[in-house]
Amino acid sequence: MSDLTAEVKNKAHLPVSRINTIMKSSSDVDTVNKASSLLMCKATELFIRILALEAYKNANHAKKLDYKHLAEVVHNEEKYNFLRDIMPKKITVAEYKKIMARKQGLENDEKKDDESSSSSSDDEDDSSSGSEDSSASA
Repeated sequence: MSDLTAEVKNKAHLPVSRINTIMKSSSDVDTVNKASSLLMCKATELFIRILALEAYKNANHAKKLDYKHLAEVVHNEEKYNFLRDIMPKKITVAEYKKIMARKQGLENDEKKDDESSSSSSDDEDDSSSGSEDSSASA
């Protein structure tokens, strides 16, 4: 067992101490065995390798692998669904501005709807209070 641990530790590319810290950050975990930290480190490296290879294949073997290639794999493959929130699709500034303009338009429409519904209810309140005042004065 110690030979395997030493072999994995020597070949580890990710810092085992950082993996250990991440594992300990869970409220369910008090202590982490050294062997489990090394195993998790190796599993993480393999996961990253598989994700990168899939992105590379989808990028048609481009010279360099970009964020957008990884994000495409994450958003196209169901098995990476858990990463979608932390790895959004890459968009251009123009696309972002269009999205924000649509969002502002929707918010403005909602505000207008709220204002029109509240002003119509105010009108109803005014008309009903007016009739009460006229009946009270009569």
